[in-house]
Amino acid sequence: MLARSLNRRAGTRLRDLGPMRAARRDALLALGLRDRRFGYPLEMVLHAARAGWRIGEIDVPYRPRTGASKVTGTLGGTVRAVRDMRRVLAEVAR
Repeated sequence: MLARSLNRRAGTRLRDLGPMRAARRDALLALGLRDRRFGYPLEMVLHAARAGWRIGEIDVPYRPRTGASKVTGTLGGTVRAVRDMRRVLAEVAR
């Protein structure tokens, strides 16, 4: 659901908001990102798309997680992530 909303707002074609992003430091700082919590990855992609960056996904092999997720593994983490991402979507959409 998040990827669909992101794609609609940013014009991207992502399947997921993955855990890894790569960018040059100076360009990343120029985006003026403010969120330092769960909304940061979403804000980064939204601002990068608005700035005309090329955004893509690269499939990588991985192993299943051995522990619990700090975000979706707890009710508190899930609530904080949803709240932060909703706020970022509302702010960046302006």
